[in-house]
Amino acid sequence: MILPEWTTLNIAFYSFFAVLVIGVGPAEYFGMSMMNYSKFRKGTGVSGRAGMVFLYALPFVTITFIAWSYLPSATLVQWVVYLAVAFHFIKRVLESLFLHKYAGKIDLSTTMMIALFYSFVAGMLGWLNRNPLLATDEWIYIGVVLYIIGITGNFHHHKLLTDLRKNSLEYFIPKGGLFEYVICLHYLFEMIAWLGIALLSRHLAAWFVLFFIIFYLSARAMRVLKWYHEKFNDFPKDRKAILPFVL
Repeated sequence: MILPEWTTLNIAFYSFFAVLVIGVGPAEYFGMSMMNYSKFRKGTGVSGRAGMVFLYALPFVTITFIAWSYLPSATLVQWVVYLAVAFHFIKRVLESLFLHKYAGKIDLSTTMMIALFYSFVAGMLGWLNRNPLLATDEWIYIGVVLYIIGITGNFHHHKLLTDLRKNSLEYFIPKGGLFEYVICLHYLFEMIAWLGIALLSRHLAAWFVLFFIIFYLSARAMRVLKWYHEKFNDFPKDRKAILPFVL
């Protein structure tokens, strides 16, 4: 792990980040995070598709802008970290444009909040990538494998969800793939992708980002599971939120 220099500014920053990481799970679970999108949208704001494209495109622009100065002479590790983060957001832009269906609008404050947070994450990882690992090791290869599994699994289950709504904008009980066991498989695979990124970067901040995403998506998955139970009387009682047979 690459630790920062423990200046007063860094201590304050990581302390604040730690509070965010610890607090995001309970805030999302109890509906206090103001992330009004997907099933929990309020129905007002900007176009769902336009909002999602914006909030994923801005982080890509941010990391590319920050990394532009060192990419021409970047090491293999720097390129791998940059491409992993950049492709994550490009993939989501393309999915928002050509794959997902949107039944309504997304709250403007939610759009800006997520866009700014993801841009902060992408920019921070791009900035820290100026000082990468000096050489590849076995954990880099493991990180690449986990990243590919995460990205591929996330896309596959997004595609399954979209296919269920092929002729309708209504929500259906997810099925196919591993949806028979877990309702938010796309969240689980996103966590796996970010675990891969953390192993590629190895900076302390990358691990903070990973745990933020784990706590947030786990809490959101539990809210989604509750939503499905309330919406569908025939929803399978043994289906879990995000971890097969566990949670």
